[in-house]
Amino acid sequence: ELKKQLDDQKKLADEMRRRAEQGSMQLQGEAQELLLEEILRNTFPFDMIREVGKGVKGADCIQVVRNNFGQECGKIIYESKRTKDFSISWIEKLKADMRSLGAEIAVIVTQAMPKDMDCFGEREGVWICTFADVKSLAYALRDGIIKIFNAAKSQENKGDKMQLLYNYLTGAEFASQ
Repeated sequence: ELKKQLDDQKKLADEMRRRAEQGSMQLQGEAQELLLEEILRNTFPFDMIREVGKGVKGADCIQVVRNNFGQECGKIIYESKRTKDFSISWIEKLKADMRSLGAEIAVIVTQAMPKDMDCFGEREGVWICTFADVKSLAYALRDGIIKIFNAAKSQENKGDKMQLLYNYLTGAEFASQ
């Protein structure tokens, strides 16, 4: 009977230790998410950095990229992972989140890189980087979003603009000057 009680107590102690470690890992992951948001807010003060609530389906953080005029140019979503091994399933999940949130770019910020990647890079449409690289990568991705937005904006009403210019150049006002 004593042996049975001792075994039960050992199992209970192991279970409690495991739960404490798991809680600690969740806390560390949450701390990393908050630090990521803080870095993005400090680095890009004009962008809107939105936290995705705990337990809510979606990425951990959404960066709404804005240009110098305050116009919304696009979105980058971030998923923060603090684990020992990289999981390929994260990529598909983040791609689904990217589609549902209407984001242009998705980034996994991870402690454990995929085995065949030694530095940041893109895999199946999702960028993967370490926490040390996230600031540099965010600068580059954000710059690309703004350039694409500006190029698309310049093409808006192109036919109308050409017609207005043609009418002006062939009109009496231009001829008289």
